[in-house]
Formats: sequence, C-alpha cells, structure tokens
Amino acid sequence: MTGEVWWERAAREEEGRIVPGPGPTGVQPELTEATREAVRAGVRGRIAGHTPDWTDPDRQDAGVALVRLFGTQAEPVLARVNRLPEKVLAEHLVTAGVRRRPAGPAAVLLEFTVNPPDGTSVLVPAGFQSAASGPAGQVVYETDRDLYATPATLAALVVQERGMRESLPLGPAGPGRPFAPFGRDPEPGDGLWIGLSGPAAPHPGLSLGFVVAAAPPAPARSGGPASLPPAPAPLLRWDVLDGTRLVPAELVRDSTAGFRASGTVELRVPRTWAPGSPPGARPRPPLRWLRLRIAYGAFDGPAPVLSGLRLNTVAATAARTIRDEPLQPIQDTGGSGSRRMRLSQAPVLAGSVVVEVDDDAGADVFGTAAGSATRWREVESLAAHGADDRVFTVDHERGEVAFGDGVHGAAVPPGFRNVRAVRYRVGGGSAGAVRAGAVNAVVTALPYVIGVTNPFPSSGGTDAEPDAETMRRGVGQLRARGRAVAPADYGLLATRAPGASVARARGVPGLHPDFPGAPIPGVVGVLVVPPGDDGGEPPVPTAATLRAVADFLTREAAPAGVTVVAAPARYRRVAVESHLALDPDLDRAAVLARAGDAVRTHLDPLRGGEDGAGWPFGGTLRHTPLVRRLLAVDGVLAVSRLALTVDGVRLPTCTDHAIGPHELVWPERPLLIPAGDRP
Repeated sequence: MTGEVWWERAAREEEGRIVPGPGPTGVQPELTEATREAVRAGVRGRIAGHTPDWTDPDRQDAGVALVRLFGTQAEPVLARVNRLPEKVLAEHLVTAGVRRRPAGPAAVLLEFTVNPPDGTSVLVPAGFQSAASGPAGQVVYETDRDLYATPATLAALVVQERGMRESLPLGPAGPGRPFAPFGRDPEPGDGLWIGLSGPAAPHPGLSLGFVVAAAPPAPARSGGPASLPPAPAPLLRWDVLDGTRLVPAELVRDSTAGFRASGTVELRVPRTWAPGSPPGARPRPPLRWLRLRIAYGAFDGPAPVLSGLRLNTVAATAARTIRDEPLQPIQDTGGSGSRRMRLSQAPVLAGSVVVEVDDDAGADVFGTAAGSATRWREVESLAAHGADDRVFTVDHERGEVAFGDGVHGAAVPPGFRNVRAVRYRVGGGSAGAVRAGAVNAVVTALPYVIGVTNPFPSSGGTDAEPDAETMRRGVGQLRARGRAVAPADYGLLATRAPGASVARARGVPGLHPDFPGAPIPGVVGVLVVPPGDDGGEPPVPTAATLRAVADFLTREAAPAGVTVVAAPARYRRVAVESHLALDPDLDRAAVLARAGDAVRTHLDPLRGGEDGAGWPFGGTLRHTPLVRRLLAVDGVLAVSRLALTVDGVRLPTCTDHAIGPHELVWPERPLLIPAGDRP
C-alpha cells in the first residue's frame, strides 16, 4: 500500500489520526486506513511497477474482479489490525489481575402453599427449586434455608398503640394497604397482633415475610476518630398467645434487621399453641395469635411502614447447585505450568465453588493408608500466594478453574479424577429479575406442596460486566493499586466491596451528608449507585450496601484517620419535551419509541453520557447533545423545539441547565410530539 501508516507519521513526530472505534473509549488510533477503497487504491498504484502491460483495465476484466475481491476481504483484517492497541491493553489488564465482574444472581421472596391432610407444617428443605418462564427460557430459583410451611392463613391484623387497638382490613393477598405496625409514633408497649386460623398449630417453626416500604437509607460511616455511639435500636419481642397466657417465641432469624429492610422473620413456636383472644379485645372467633411489641427503646427516625406481610415465605436465589462433580482437565498449550480444569456448567457464581483434592498417595506404594482429601479455597489471583497455598482461581463465565504451578500457589498432585467440585452454583444475570407472580412452577417434587409464587418483585440480577467497562475500570484499578489516595480511587474501589451491590460510585473529599455545603476535614463521602431494575424509579442502595462499602474502604483502602461516609446518590428528575418532524414513510409509533429510548439512554445514570459509562456526576443538561441524539434516530428528520422539566419546574425552551456538582439525573418518560400535532 502506498498510503502512510500511523507509525510512519509518529516517527516524524506527527500526531496520528484518531478515529471512532468499538473499544471502551469509543475512539482508537488509526494504524492503517481500513477501508476497501484504500486497499484497492494501493493495489492500483502498484500496477505500473509490477504489470506495466496492464494499461486499460476493464470492469469486466478478471483482474479487476480479483482486486475488488481482495479489497473486500482485506477490509475486516485491517479493522482488526487497528484494534491492536485495545488488544494490548486488554492483555496487560489480564496479566495485572484485572478481571471482569461476574454475573450477579437475583434474590426473591417465595411464598409456599401446602395442603397436608392433618393440617401440620410441611418441611420445605433448603435447595427446593422453582422456576419462572422468561424470553430467554426457564429461570430456576433455589431456596436458601429450610422452611416449615403451614396450611394456616392470615386471618387478622391488629395494631396496638398507646393501649388502643385498630383492626386492619385484609384482602386475599394480605393487608389491603401499607400500615405502620407500631403506630405513627412508636413507644415501648406498642405492637402488632397477628391472628392465624388453621386446623393445627404451626410447629416447630413459623416464617413470616415482611416488605418494608422503601425509604432512603441513612448514610453509613466508618473509620476516623471515635465518635458517640449511635442510638440503640429498639428491642422487639415476639410472644405467642397460648390460650389465655403469653409465652415467649424464640427468634431464630430476622433478616429485616428490626424492620429496617424487607426480609423474613423465623420463629420457633411451642408445640401446644391453643387458639384464644387477646385480652380486652372485642369478642371474635378464637385464633392463634402472635404478638410483636417494642419492649425497650425507640426508632431513630420515622416509624417503619409495611407494604406487605405474608406467611410461609423464604428467601431464594436465581441459581442452581451442582454437587459432587469431577473436574475435567484442560490441555495446557501455553506452557505456563499451571493446571486448568473445567466445570460442566457455566456461568458460575462468584465464591460458590468448593473444591476437594485427593492428597498425593505416591509415598504409599502398597496402598495401605486410607485416602484423604483437602479442601482448597478460591482467590482472585494466584500472584500473591506461595508454593504451599492450596488455592485456585475461577473464570466464572467459562467455568474454568486454574490451580498453581508450585511457585504461585500449590500444584495439584497428579491423578485421575482426583479433583472434585463438592458443590458450586450456576446462574445469575438480569434474566432472574422478574415481576411479582412470575415464579409459579414447581421443579422439585415434594408431597403436599401444591403451589409457589413470588408475591413481590425480585431484586438484583446483573449481567457480567461488559469488556468495555472492564477495560475502562481496569486502568483506574491499576492506578489505585488497592489503595485509596485520590478521591477517584474511593469510587473505583467501592465497586469491589464484598456483600455490596454497587454499579457506580464517586468519592468526594470533605462531603458529609449530615453537614451539606460545608467541607469536613478528614472525611471522604462515597456516593453509591446500585444496579438498576425495571421498576421505573432511580436505583437506591440498601443500608447493607452502604455499610459494606464504608467498612470495606476503611479496612482495605483508606489511610488511617480518614472517615468514610457512604451515602445514596441524589437524583434530579428530568423530563424532555420535544417537537419532531418524522419521516412519513416510516411507522410513526416505532420512530417515537426509538426516539424515547434514545433520550432515556442518554440521561441514564448507568448507561448514559457521551461514552455510555453513565451520566457524569454534576453533568450539565445541555440542549445540543439531546438534539443530536434525536436526529441520530432513523426516521427523525428535524427537531423544531426542545424543553426540559427538572423536578417539576419547566425551563425555557432550548436552554441548558446546570445541576449540583455531585448529583445525577433520572430520566422521566419523555413527551415527543410529531410536527403538526398539538401538545
């Protein structure tokens, strides 16, 4: 080819040409002009030197056809050549230990319906499988704990506040409306009475599912100088009304953390639980009553509000468990010395692989010693481990397990089928995020279990991190090297916090939500954005996520004396109104739908912005980029007018709007009006 290439221009200290590319930055250096026309022009330029007798090529000539075919075939090859810098970066990140975040599983509360002939409770063991049907096929959910499901039903709810009792209306699906279980201003002695009707007493356990009305979680702080301890949470006590006397019920597990979050409450109740009526209540048919009351303390903040209460509920995860599977060896063609093996199912959930390796029996030549196996543990990288560390890494997407080479990590002793996966879980992804009632198929056959459903939508469920996002994040991760020095390091490392669901985070020096507008020395605020869902509301992290982020950054990354405060990001609601001229030859409804998706995607806190990495914190709402996004939609010919409404306030037409320096935007449904139509 006769045209100059990128490295020739660089050798003469000329700036190389930057062109759009498929990589994480959206651009790439042009090593060579990767078009079929350029290839054909290069071949044509060599005709005079190599075939001077070919002076008058005709379009019907066979040589012309070969030149055109060569240009067509060389175009994708040269396009891959231009991606060499991106490939080099990807390989460098892999060598440095930067790995893709695997898919995360969705979580859901399942409600079971049982019908035993004697009316007693039915044990639904952990690992019971049910399923939901989706566009990608069937999604399996496994229960996380044992459940004693009772055929009893919820018959009455009574709120007791300052000695006064108020009965709540019940519908077929439980409470008919949200309610405060301890009243509007709770104090010790206030509580909730739950009446159950059924032929027999639930025994030995009872599981109740509670959905706490969403409220912005309080910021979580960790580290820094010692401060006054927070106010203690109220002490909640469960009792059983056995006939006419109250008997304490043993609290086995409370995943609601005292009604701070949605979850389940598991109780152990006595075998003899006689029906009765609460003292002082008006006459009604005897029921089996539970009482929940505040024994001591008070809630720090507004009283909890429940939007749902169900019996026979248990947490489940969108995953399947595989047990006792020998790993299949993979031939090592790279000569690395490490041993690689494959699991039969993928994708694998992070931290779920339990591996046992049979000890080397080479010293026992007569086979007189009993065989033994050792459990090895999963780590992120083998680089920091020695020759005696029995560790392994997992490629969660491919289901490949890598063991050490005897230098970095212990080598697996030779043998046949001597490496077994005791158990591991497969699943995860956005397919597990389903609406209420979608989980309705029973996979595991169990006597007397006649139905299962999810009364509330699932939470979580994220796909594996895209390669572009891994490369974008990996550059910052290498710079941070596991330590939080610059403010950006705090936001980057927050996504690695164990037990936290974080899609984006931003570190801000001096930001403390309790002191707005005043920078506080020694404080770093971390604004957290969790993965989104289809609920139509801005993503808000849970209190558990905020606590996990604050604790992780303080323990692993922040310098001594720095107080880390994790808080939810603040959103400004933005609605776009625009008048569009549409192509009359295309379907107007389809064009408007594509235009609305383009606007929402551009403003999305996770997928928006110019680079698709999420709307930038504090990014100004500009009129021109929105117009360009609309004009890029096939079928939109012109944008005659565009106006923004921010937090309910309509702004002047065709103007920009600045938001707070640490705020994000949340796109409301846009109003797109075809030209000639009236709003």
